Amino acid sequence: MVIREMLLSDIESVRDIAAHTWRDTYSTFIPEEIQDRVLNEAYSAVAMDNRFKSSLLLVSEKDEEIMGYAFFSGELSGKDIFLESLYVHPNHQGKGIGKQLLLTGLTKFKEPTSLSLTVYKGNPNISFYKREGFKVVTENMGDFFGHPVVFTLMKKNLKWTG
Repeated sequence: MVIREMLLSDIESVRDIAAHTWRDTYSTFIPEEIQDRVLNEAYSAVAMDNRFKSSLLLVSEKDEEIMGYAFFSGELSGKDIFLESLYVHPNHQGKGIGKQLLLTGLTKFKEPTSLSLTVYKGNPNISFYKREGFKVVTENMGDFFGHPVVFTLMKKNLKWTG
């Protein structure tokens, strides 16, 4: 398995992983039509173009198949990083891919002190983030196109030894 920076040619594979992962993870509490609207907006050409300009985009690849991806935002020399997305195709979950994407992403930043993320309450993968040392900071009510959701902000303090 190789972790590398995402290319424009990877966008369709990333969209496919997002769709499969959302269906697998959120179908019990976010209706499919709402999922489709969120995904169409989040992975539109404009949104992806903006990510390529402002974020660190990584993919996990094996035998020319993209298995997962992670999007990080924050200045490479900054101290606070935000994990925008970390998705692994359901067929490849539980193999350490998410952890490798997370660790590889952190190495691209110069001595970061914290990593934060937002996850939707009810997401069974919250346990992954807790195992990785993230703590719940706050929960906020929100919505996707009128469908109520609870956004859970999680944060992990990082220690670097030089």
